[in-house]
Amino acid sequence: SLILKNDNTLWGCGYNYYGNLGLGDTTDRNTFTQITTNTNDIKSVHCGTNHTFILKNDGTLWGCGYNGYGQLGLGNTANKTTFTQITTNADNIKEIYCGENHTFILKNDGTLWGCGNNQYGQLGLGDTTNRTTFTQVTTNVDNIKEIYCGGYHTLILKNDGTLWSCGWNERGQLGLGDTTNRTTFTQITTNADDIKSVYCGYYHTFILKN
Repeated sequence: SLILKNDNTLWGCGYNYYGNLGLGDTTDRNTFTQITTNTNDIKSVHCGTNHTFILKNDGTLWGCGYNGYGQLGLGNTANKTTFTQITTNADNIKEIYCGENHTFILKNDGTLWGCGNNQYGQLGLGDTTNRTTFTQVTTNVDNIKEIYCGGYHTLILKNDGTLWSCGWNERGQLGLGDTTNRTTFTQITTNADDIKSVYCGYYHTFILKN
């Protein structure tokens, strides 16, 4: 867990095996402990299962923690115990979204970029190859309103109200009427109209309608 205080200080506690608290070590904490390295001027904080991102007010993106699939976007698979700046394709960021071991950024120009674990196609890139740097997703990702990440699946809600999903579907969590994985974003048409918001669990998905 991380908390961002009104004085802009960042504090973390809990599991830290991969350095996901950004404290420079891999020791767990059972009380909130201040993180001081590279954590100035924070705009927002985003947590995956064992990796963490901060977006700063100057637009820079910083990550720490587990990076075994390249989910930090640093071009390698080395874990980081302190927040480390991501520089490749990490400009002009509007929002960040974290799955189990995959990460998306939505840019202000509307483009979508993903990195990390892609073994089920959850990056929507048309294949099952992991990415260690943010890679642009181009198929069916226009006009995005919001993105939602489950453990190994991803959904996008578009401004036209349509809902699209990709990734692991063994439990039917993509809502497509089958249990076949998808490597590109595929439109969900059954009962997926008039959506207000979407919520993803590890292996399941909910929609709240208007």
